Amino acid sequence: MRWFVVVVFALVGTQAQELDLRAALRRASEVHPLLRSTRYGVPLARADSVSASLFPNPELSMQYMQTPATLAGPGGLGPANGQWQMSALQTLDLAGWRQRRIEYAAEAVSAAAESYRATMQQVLYDVAMGWIELWSAERNVALIRLALQSTDSLVAVNRVRLRSQAIIPADVWRTEIVAAQYRLQQIQEEQRLRAAQRWLQYALASPDSLWTRGEESPIVLPNLSLRAWIEQAFEHRADYRLGEATARTARANVALQDALAIPNPDVGIAAVQQQGVPFVGLGVNYPLPIFNRNQGERQKARIAVEQAQSEIERLRTQITTEVTIAYDAYATAKSALEYARTVLDKASDVLRTVQLAYLKGATPIVDFLEAQRSWYETQRSYYDAMAQYWRAAVQLLAASGQLSNIARE
Repeated sequence: MRWFVVVVFALVGTQAQELDLRAALRRASEVHPLLRSTRYGVPLARADSVSASLFPNPELSMQYMQTPATLAGPGGLGPANGQWQMSALQTLDLAGWRQRRIEYAAEAVSAAAESYRATMQQVLYDVAMGWIELWSAERNVALIRLALQSTDSLVAVNRVRLRSQAIIPADVWRTEIVAAQYRLQQIQEEQRLRAAQRWLQYALASPDSLWTRGEESPIVLPNLSLRAWIEQAFEHRADYRLGEATARTARANVALQDALAIPNPDVGIAAVQQQGVPFVGLGVNYPLPIFNRNQGERQKARIAVEQAQSEIERLRTQITTEVTIAYDAYATAKSALEYARTVLDKASDVLRTVQLAYLKGATPIVDFLEAQRSWYETQRSYYDAMAQYWRAAVQLLAASGQLSNIARE
């Protein structure tokens, strides 16, 4: 792969980082811009949990009343002419508001954590696909450069042979046309390479140019049945676990809203001094639940539970469908890759044989150009098959919720 490394460094410059798929996923899980902002959701939910656990503050009330006519009389402002009143009340949580708030907040924290994991899985999927796109673009650029180098050499040889009248001008023209086609493809592939690099630089927060390593088998999947993959998806998919957490949060909200329908009393002591005579007693403040029994919020909470259950059923169907499609695509891509490997050496042998025969004048240029085109398309088909195999493997891992396992390996 030495020729490939030289080509890639010529394309991306000296400031470059070499990344395999696992390293890219690990780095994305740490520095991806979306994750940096999304991870605040869990601390925010925990802050709500702290607020939910707080007890209500006691209330202290103080009043002094006096008739205006006595202000200028003997005693002025004083207990003989006025009335002092003081009360201290504390809300008694007889309906269990605090406990229901704590349970609801705890479920909200769990839902926030699952939401972050769902975002993480989507980010890892996008980065994996971006890495594969970069890998594919690098190989295609290196391949087109090799083909162009070979064709340019043939153009130079044919021009010399034309001057010695060993071939006709049409042979040179045909070779030049093929070289021009390769140059056009080179421009397109290099643009694709630059776009893949820039996107991966953004996703990995890297100021340096990135390129992939040369190994061709970074993903090895276990040989499981379709049913096993589906069961693992229900166990590991963050969006499914988020749906279950959302349903639990909705049920906790039902209990909270039912508790809020029952008023809590304010109980305390009151002290009054009226014209010098003190009075001490107890006070109770209790709103009567006649008109407002929190009917609207209770109804909304129960509808939210039904909605969450409907979403879980939809997710089960979606996950089953996605895993089935990914499983079939992986099996097809694996078979296609195995077949593509079998024709690689044959295409190279044919090209070398026809090239030697053409230079000796034993075969026309049409045969040589056809052999070269066949070799180029075979090489490109192999790299495309490899990239498609990786895409299918990543899709199956993502569909079963296990793509993050690669980053942890």
